[in-house]
Amino acid sequence: MTKLTLFFFLTSSFLFGQDQKAIDDLRKELKKDLPDSTKIDLMWNVAWASFRALPEKSIELSRECLALSKKTKNFKYESRSNNTIGAAYSFLGKYDSSDYYYNRSLSLGLKLNDSTMIAKGYGNLGLNFYYQGVYEKSIENYFKALKINELRNNKANMGNDCANLGNTYIQLGSLDLADKYLRRAFDLFEKVNNKQGMANSLSSLASVYTDVDSLMWKAKDLYARSYKLKEELNDRFGMCNVLHQLGYIAANEKNYNKAQEYNLKALKIRRELEDINGATTSIISIGNAYVSLKRPKEALPYLNEGLIFASQTGNADHRKHLYMAFSDAYADLKDFERSLKYRTLYSQVSDSLLNETKTEQIIEMQTKYETEKKEKENSELKRKTEIQQLVIANENQKRKNQLTIALTIIILIIGISLFIYNRKKQQQKTELAEAEKLRFKDVIEAEEKERSRIAQELHDGLGQLLSTARLNVAGLEDSVIKEDKPDLDRALKIIDDACIELRSISHNMMPSALIRLGLIPAINELVNNVNATKALKIDLTSNVDSSLGKSLDITVFRVIQEVLTNMIKHAKADHITISINKNSSELEISMKDNGIGFDTDKLKDSRGMGWKNIFSRVSMLDGSIKLESEPKKGTFVYINLKLKNG
Repeated sequence: MTKLTLFFFLTSSFLFGQDQKAIDDLRKELKKDLPDSTKIDLMWNVAWASFRALPEKSIELSRECLALSKKTKNFKYESRSNNTIGAAYSFLGKYDSSDYYYNRSLSLGLKLNDSTMIAKGYGNLGLNFYYQGVYEKSIENYFKALKINELRNNKANMGNDCANLGNTYIQLGSLDLADKYLRRAFDLFEKVNNKQGMANSLSSLASVYTDVDSLMWKAKDLYARSYKLKEELNDRFGMCNVLHQLGYIAANEKNYNKAQEYNLKALKIRRELEDINGATTSIISIGNAYVSLKRPKEALPYLNEGLIFASQTGNADHRKHLYMAFSDAYADLKDFERSLKYRTLYSQVSDSLLNETKTEQIIEMQTKYETEKKEKENSELKRKTEIQQLVIANENQKRKNQLTIALTIIILIIGISLFIYNRKKQQQKTELAEAEKLRFKDVIEAEEKERSRIAQELHDGLGQLLSTARLNVAGLEDSVIKEDKPDLDRALKIIDDACIELRSISHNMMPSALIRLGLIPAINELVNNVNATKALKIDLTSNVDSSLGKSLDITVFRVIQEVLTNMIKHAKADHITISINKNSSELEISMKDNGIGFDTDKLKDSRGMGWKNIFSRVSMLDGSIKLESEPKKGTFVYINLKLKNG
């Protein structure tokens, strides 16, 4: 009966009809001239609402929504559409496909830094592992989702995560942990007055005690509390679920009259809801209870009604349980012929569920056999030969089919394994690159901070000492004898040279213009200092009229300073042009010299840190760099940086 209960939770003819109508109405609505954003929202909402009742239609709608979202660059609904496709495939039991789309949704959530979608992604992957019985992985993903929701202080989602953890611990037999997380889920739902969550948590908590005889009273109490909440919410489907569980407990206690009371009450509601699958589940429980009460005649009308429902839905699992209930009822009535008939039907349906393909082949073979028998009644030997050939052909075909299936499975396993391996490898590579970038950023920031500190200390400390020393030495000018005057002049010159050198070192470590005025004035000062030597000419153009922010100003200055230093040292150029331009979202830097150029392929073997530092700093800013150079044709450097505030 567990499978029947699960099937009820997931299926409803009532919902099927409602969602089909919603989809039909949507199709009409989409033919109108609507904005793309409205179409996307309509498609996604209907697809999400119908992924259980109409999973195939939900997938179809979600794919349309996904295509339109990509076209319009609507990343939020692109992530949602992938999530809905994953949910529909999960409902269909196609977990590989479901995982693929859940991971795509999660990747987009991570890219957008959307904590809601990230948490939902981990939670959905946890559910997939749960359905496949991989409970350790399920728990791992639930905890990831819970951690994010705790940071966001989203109590409703924290409640869902705790409820999922509790249900998983039930499957693992860790009842203490299941009790802990389900109680926490209830408390969280209670804080946000989420009565639906409270009711579901109580039902799950009750299942912890259902099979413990000494605690059965606690399970009943929890189910009763859950039922009361569902009644307040008018959650009639939920009420039926609780009634079904209470009936199950009563039947296990052999209190069949009480079980029947719950079953009949559930059946009444399910009929009102036109929930054929749910009604059939209740009918099977009612039939079994009447048989247990030794009142088989009362079971038969219900079981006949159940068969009518099962034929409407095509639910073979329901037919199987109904046939068994019929067999037991007729056995109690001493009608062993009918009992055997229904037991045979039960076996046939069971075999069909185990291997439908095999059963179809047997029926096809039997049909051919009967046809040949009628056509060739006067040719017995030929008939036997035909049957034998048919059996051999069928076995050969079966072996071919088995071989094809085996090869397909092997290829799929290899393909999936390679896909997972490559995906994990790429993910690890991305994570390592990101970690390396963050480490380099920390090093650069620490280095700039230390440069600034040292420059300040040189200026305020050693600079003051040298100035004081010069004043003291200059004060001796009137008191020294004529013979010592040259020594005094040399001492003053040495102090003056030391002051100049100190200012140069301090300025190189942290230009004062960069701190006081920003990026472009600092670069202007750098260019003017080089131009003052008249060794080469540098032309600077820029449309940047304000600071980019202290951290970005420093990093961009260091990149330009490093490139310029390389050109001055190695290019043997007499002219360099620098262009710095900013638009709404990008900063573009181009630097060109007319020097001797070099082979850029040799950079990867270079032991110097200059270009490595340049590439690392640009990468740290999520920018791109293009380097073009050939011997005797000069060097061109183009740098593009995305501005976060753009």
